[in-house]
Amino acid sequence: MTQTWKAAPRSVVAGVLLGTTVLVGPLSAPSHAAPSQPFGTSATATPENGRTLLDLIPAQTRDRMLAQTPLVDAANVVRTAIDAGAPRGYAGIGLVDDHVTLWWKGTLPSDVATAVTTARRTAPVEVVGATYSRTELKKAAAKLAPVVDADPNDAAHAVRLRTDGSGIEVAVDPKAGAKQPTLPTTGVSTRTVVRERMVERSRYNDSAPYDGGIGIGLTTYACTAGFGVRNQTTNVGYLLTAEHCGPIGQPWHVGWNTNTNTGTLIGYSVASNDDHDTMLVSTSSPGGHIYVGGQNDEVRAQVTGWTQVFPGQLLCQSGYTSAGEIGGPVCNLRVDFHYDDIEDLVEATQLDGNESARGGDSGGPVYSVNANGTVLAAGTTTRSAGPGFGFQDFATARDDYGDIRPATTLASTCRVSYVVTNSWNTGFNVSVTVYNDGPAVNGWSLGWTFPGSQLVQGHWNGVFQQTGAVVTVGNETHNASIPTNGAVSFGFTASGSPIVPAPFKLNGTTCN
Repeated sequence: MTQTWKAAPRSVVAGVLLGTTVLVGPLSAPSHAAPSQPFGTSATATPENGRTLLDLIPAQTRDRMLAQTPLVDAANVVRTAIDAGAPRGYAGIGLVDDHVTLWWKGTLPSDVATAVTTARRTAPVEVVGATYSRTELKKAAAKLAPVVDADPNDAAHAVRLRTDGSGIEVAVDPKAGAKQPTLPTTGVSTRTVVRERMVERSRYNDSAPYDGGIGIGLTTYACTAGFGVRNQTTNVGYLLTAEHCGPIGQPWHVGWNTNTNTGTLIGYSVASNDDHDTMLVSTSSPGGHIYVGGQNDEVRAQVTGWTQVFPGQLLCQSGYTSAGEIGGPVCNLRVDFHYDDIEDLVEATQLDGNESARGGDSGGPVYSVNANGTVLAAGTTTRSAGPGFGFQDFATARDDYGDIRPATTLASTCRVSYVVTNSWNTGFNVSVTVYNDGPAVNGWSLGWTFPGSQLVQGHWNGVFQQTGAVVTVGNETHNASIPTNGAVSFGFTASGSPIVPAPFKLNGTTCN
């Protein structure tokens, strides 16, 4: 069934104060030149030079991104507990430097306090008092939003909830002398900040299976494919991209030849969400990789799952036009705000002051990077303005389209993050986070086989058994449940070399 919704103005956003945004001039014109050769279906790295995604990201940026893995794991454990209960005093959660910060108004309830204690075994978690709860901020923002949305020509264009719970920001773009509206009083601290309005950003030739990052269009290319996905229930395949790229029911092509007016048909747009700016294009062959290099090469990265996004998290985007302009991905995109209104958009900033996206990048993949060069789907590109960047997160797309998931090589309902947090000559420490993409689990067991003589010597938050190289970890009473889209974590100390084992099996199901 195809569902469409009328787009509504974006108004309310939640975020964390993480520095002043650098504003630059207009976006450069996109390059529409076709590559000299079509994309192929090679393995993850280009055969000619062995490059992978990790080679394309500046070393300092890459290291900062990879260092956030335990922070994201810890934040997800806390978020799971918060989502399971009433909002209460919750204000926000984000990644700040080398730790996770949870802002909370009042006394931390016991269930969330337990989750924080658990998460601290994975990464530092700080709990900071908030002036307002998220519920109080949303109530106040509901009074401001109609005034901000009333006149699209005035300076105000967004209402943002601060993740630290200190108040509300109204974003204004005072270009061409636009007037600023008179805002009503709400009883909540409110201030205005200058922020350039973002505009919608609208690879070239591929063959099945269709991977993310390719240039797609009705005729000539206009947008970028985000990720190959499948519906978890029906196993039907799609490409996920941006809704504003084209209307429902239209044919989408790749490799359009302007001389013959022909191209390779991918499929038809069959579902969209106007509010969230997402769209599904049908295809029987969704790919499990994304293109991350230039327009003329085949450097790709394997997609192993998807991730929630948090303020402070660093991401990359691989739009088709940007690939032609800079020969690789745009990285060092720091998540600043997560909209909490009808659009649910996420806003980020390119920290080097560079263009975050270009015309033709719309719908392209936004992702986090794993230490082995694979990626996790984080969302799809929607808007940009200089270093300012707006994207729709993958979690929202999952909610919209019947629980879709990336078309990974291994179609699994679980994912395991295995992070070596410390090592020495004779042993190592590990934090393990289990993510559940399937139905809620009540009672779990995770198993794996060590590749060598590693021996578990100490552990926490799980019941361990080891026979030879085979390890099985069961839940304790307090962490027996893993809700859909939730996460649990445990850890251990072991002797031997810190080699990552595989595969992991959750209740008999092999995980990514």
